[in-house]
Amino acid sequence: MKKLLLIITIIAGTTFSASAQSPVMKGNILIDAGIGWPTGNVIFSDEGNGAWDNYSRTGGPFAFGGRLEYMVADGFGIGLDGNYVTTGYSYDQTITTQVFDPNTGNFSDSSYTENYGLTTKRMRVMLRMNKHIVQNDLVDAYIGAGVGYRYVNRKLEGIDDEQDGALIPVAFRLAFGARFFFTENIGAHVELGAWGGAPLQMGLSFKF
Repeated sequence: MKKLLLIITIIAGTTFSASAQSPVMKGNILIDAGIGWPTGNVIFSDEGNGAWDNYSRTGGPFAFGGRLEYMVADGFGIGLDGNYVTTGYSYDQTITTQVFDPNTGNFSDSSYTENYGLTTKRMRVMLRMNKHIVQNDLVDAYIGAGVGYRYVNRKLEGIDDEQDGALIPVAFRLAFGARFFFTENIGAHVELGAWGGAPLQMGLSFKF
């Protein structure tokens, strides 16, 4: 058993040594591209309230975005952070009314179907600053803050009412994340954040 553990340790050490890359440092350009989860669609159930027909959610379960960062110092970078998401729902509702027939003096039912829904599109573009707290040949961990512009477009189906603009057109984000590099220039990233996008973001990272 001890020999097996020793062999595994030697193999692991050799592998990490062979795959060692240069750490993120001053002058590097970092690009992150990926998805965010969850979106606002988590508050819309698949079935609606049971009284609606053909209920469906608008947009998928993920947001999409990316970041561009330039390392102005070994432990500090600035750049841009942007993301886009579509959320909402759509459903049909059958409406029945009573119609009076003067020829017979009776009331009869009259039904028609109306489509309702809400589609919301959000786009955020922020100036981003990251303080890098761990930098080695495999991991680049950071804490970040961003502030910028938020655009919101809401469209209500069945009411023919489209509303542009956010109540407060300012986006803000606080985040903690890390990049894990597989090669000198390619890796993956994961980020946890508040406001300014999905709480969980993940995807590919590129270093130049």
